[in-house]
Amino acid sequence: MHATGGQGGAPASFMSANPVMQIVGFGLLIGTLATARENSPVMWAVYGASSVCWFASHFLIDRRPLWAGIALVSSAAMPAAAAGWADDSTAVIMVGVMLGWFAAWSRPRAAALWLVLSSCLALTLISSATGGAGLGDLAGYALVMLLLTLLGLNQRQYRLRADQAEQLLRQTTLMQQEQAQVAVLEERARIAREIHDVLAHSLGALTVQLKAADALLDNGDIEGVRARIRRSNRLTDEGLAEAAAAVAALRDEVLPLPDMLAELIGNFRRDHRTEIRLTTTGTTRPLPSGPVVALVRATREALTNAAKHAPGGAVDVVLNYDDSDDSESDHSDSDHSAHANNYGNRKVRLEVRNDIPRAAAFVDDGPPVSGYGLTGMRERLALAGGTLQAGPDATHRSWRLVVELPG
Repeated sequence: MHATGGQGGAPASFMSANPVMQIVGFGLLIGTLATARENSPVMWAVYGASSVCWFASHFLIDRRPLWAGIALVSSAAMPAAAAGWADDSTAVIMVGVMLGWFAAWSRPRAAALWLVLSSCLALTLISSATGGAGLGDLAGYALVMLLLTLLGLNQRQYRLRADQAEQLLRQTTLMQQEQAQVAVLEERARIAREIHDVLAHSLGALTVQLKAADALLDNGDIEGVRARIRRSNRLTDEGLAEAAAAVAALRDEVLPLPDMLAELIGNFRRDHRTEIRLTTTGTTRPLPSGPVVALVRATREALTNAAKHAPGGAVDVVLNYDDSDDSESDHSDSDHSAHANNYGNRKVRLEVRNDIPRAAAFVDDGPPVSGYGLTGMRERLALAGGTLQAGPDATHRSWRLVVELPG
């Protein structure tokens, strides 16, 4: 892995950019110069200047990529122009090394890259031909330079692929971080909804009891006040228990649905002195915490509305576990199949029914309900692939709340 910086995105460290080219380049350059049979001081000056430019290009890559490119092109151009006056093939090999390194390191456009490579290659061959080299020698020179250049191009492609893989890895990491942040935000929103429901129900019921106690106190009904205070204490305890249950639901640590409904109905029956009948049909089976909590919340919402708008009236709660794998619902939604796929087409259906007071029986929409609570309940049920219906029955004598969930 190598970082990039500067103009043209040069490697951050030339010692980590193209190790194969470095080893081959240093080895060929040092070996060629050490075995050169050159008698001309001018050619040694050319070799020295070319070597200096080549080494300088390595150290300029990080700080001055443009100057590094100029130095590298110069290191190839000098021996290419003087190849015809060399006593051996040292100049040709040096040109090949420089071109290979240039092909491996540089990042100009393809046209500029091939212009430099072809120009140096042509300059070397022309210079060698001018110096008297035969066709066989020229073919050998061309082969050597082409092989080294192709090696450099191969390393260039390797480096580009490595850079692309590194960039893809960074993008994947960023995407995973964003997904984790979204998951955290969704979890926070879920916790906020659960805590809101708990507080809204508990504090609302507590407010009703305290107002009733205040009215009884004005009338001097001390026993009634005490009863309301005791009921308020129970509501406080239940609110704390519900908050703990909400946290437990987030951890998938909830009681079975029938047990939670029985406990909820028992509390309502005691606090509101209301006849509530719970009926369970079908074969009970364990459900995930999300659907369990959603069904309990819906039951609480329905019982609260019944106690508010039809106090003292009987309430029927029917929990039905559909045992048929081929069941179809008119209210099912194929877009919410993630949870349903775990249970085939089986459904869990909850119906809460209570009588509508005669004073409200003529109203088409039945008694008013807690619109905000039902709206929030619909949203949570929709997330679990469920539906909620609330309204009067065909006779307008009973109010029904029906919930269906995959399960």
